[in-house]
Amino acid sequence: MTRSSTTTSTRTGGGRALAARQDRPGGGTNSGGGVRPARRLIAVLVALLSVFAVSVAAPAVADQRAGSPATTVTAPASVEGSPAQAAPLKAAPLKGDPSIWPKPAIVQTNLTAAESQQRVEDCPLYHLCVRNQEADGLWSAYALYYCLPAGQYYELTNFTGTVYAQNSQDVAVRLLRADNSQVDSIGALTGKNVNWNPVWKIDLC
Repeated sequence: MTRSSTTTSTRTGGGRALAARQDRPGGGTNSGGGVRPARRLIAVLVALLSVFAVSVAAPAVADQRAGSPATTVTAPASVEGSPAQAAPLKAAPLKGDPSIWPKPAIVQTNLTAAESQQRVEDCPLYHLCVRNQEADGLWSAYALYYCLPAGQYYELTNFTGTVYAQNSQDVAVRLLRADNSQVDSIGALTGKNVNWNPVWKIDLC
């Protein structure tokens, strides 16, 4: 009898324990493990949606900023066409005073046009006489006499225009370019109008 009562009480206690486990609400130990993963999943989805929304909105904002007037830089039309931006007009260079090197035997400056012409026409014997206009409008006249060593020539500066020259030597005079090639000549004991523009040197004798 003692064994059966003990057995009954034991079974009865086990049944109570089983009933207690079956009567526990869904929020017990087993249900708590399912709620937490669900909340985590919802949080992850919300975060992903937020990132997607930001990534979609960012290009639109960037495009809007790129097209905004504040970021568009255009040069004013008035700057390009302004007279202040135009290249300044350069004045024509003034003609310098004529000169000959080595220095001729006779040099006369600050002459009138008539005086210089008379000096050339009255060129002394065995001389070459030339003239040219100075920067101030007056004239200079030169009489060349001394022959230079072979390969050396009288060099002209600021000789321009067509002007009469007189050769009173008994030999012809060669008029040379910058590269020593001959551009013109003046025969012995004669005179002529010379275009001095291309003439850089004189081979006197």
